[in-house]
Amino acid sequence: MLAAPSSQSPIRVTVCQLESHPNVYDRKEVEVIGRIYVGKFDFLIDAPCKPHTQAGVWLDIGGDVTSPAQFWDIGNFLLKQPGVDVQVGGIAIPLVHDILLDQFVNDVGAIRFRMPNGQDCGSECLFYEVSATLRGRFFSGVKGGFGMEQCCHLLVVEQVTKLSSKRTSVPAGGTYQCTSERWQPTEQERKALADIPGCSLRENFKECFPVVAKHWGETIKASAGLGDRGWISPDMTLFYKFAGGFIQKPHQTTEMTPSSSFIRETCQPTSPPHPTSDHIFCNFYRRHKPEDRTAATESLSRLEAGKDVWRASDMAQVGWLAYEDSPQQWNLAAAAQVKLSKCEPWPPGKDGDGNQQQSGYCTWFTPDDMQEITVMLHKFAFLAKAARKFQNVPWLATDVEANLCRVNAATR
Repeated sequence: MLAAPSSQSPIRVTVCQLESHPNVYDRKEVEVIGRIYVGKFDFLIDAPCKPHTQAGVWLDIGGDVTSPAQFWDIGNFLLKQPGVDVQVGGIAIPLVHDILLDQFVNDVGAIRFRMPNGQDCGSECLFYEVSATLRGRFFSGVKGGFGMEQCCHLLVVEQVTKLSSKRTSVPAGGTYQCTSERWQPTEQERKALADIPGCSLRENFKECFPVVAKHWGETIKASAGLGDRGWISPDMTLFYKFAGGFIQKPHQTTEMTPSSSFIRETCQPTSPPHPTSDHIFCNFYRRHKPEDRTAATESLSRLEAGKDVWRASDMAQVGWLAYEDSPQQWNLAAAAQVKLSKCEPWPPGKDGDGNQQQSGYCTWFTPDDMQEITVMLHKFAFLAKAARKFQNVPWLATDVEANLCRVNAATR
């Protein structure tokens, strides 16, 4: 049963106090202010205080509310049971579930699913910068950490009392046409770049991109760029990338290899994105398909009898058929204008008994990148053991996810 939050006044602390003296606050009610970071490997609260320790403060949500970290497939989130307050260390953690909490959960995870140039997105694609005042139960991670690879202490949120949610420049929706140019520096240009700390790895390589931009007559600031894989403008319409490697020269000089080059890519909207004044709402749906060995064996038998032979090679068709069953279970309308982005099979491997198996996935996007559908597929080892040839083993869907963002018409 869900319980009412405690009326006891929490201890007001800073993030750094929690990090530096975790055992003092272990299992106690606290209130803390900070910036929220969510991504492929993070769901943390941080603040500009000193000193920081190596162990941060990981976040989760009390009550029965799913953590945004789960939508990013981050491990070590707390498992929730509908209608029951989650427990940590034998302590049930209640939750004030109100409009502020709903906005917090939405905004920390609301994200563009792909960049305008089709590049995969990470935390640089979040629609909001979120800061909040959180009340909750703190747990020290000194004797057993929480979060990704047990990295951290844990704060389980009981109430969001204040929220600051600032819209980033990441475009919501829109369609784009992108073009690219390549510059391969000459030997003389490479030597000149080697004298620049950022371009020779003596400093952060991101500092090299303002130098590169001058080749195209542009002025950019390294600190203004998004991402770690290159330089991306805040509105994601200009990209600078490096393709190549480095060699160590005599006297400790690091220089780019002769084949190295820089790529400048620009994207122009063919239909505009939503205004940044609009509020973006995102919903994430997950469905695991339980293993059905009887049905899987029947699929193999049909395939080896010359029927449904597409199941052995057409990942997209197998994946889409699996997805089509899901909208009804989620009470969603069928996806419209979704286009296949890619189907990627990973190299075959073996299970513990030495039987061959293989996994892969297919992903679909709407043209405005506001909706993403991904289906995980598998060629099971137990089928490979029974098959005459591994290429006869059918692809079977194991997990279906739909990530859907929209603009609420009432906000426009």
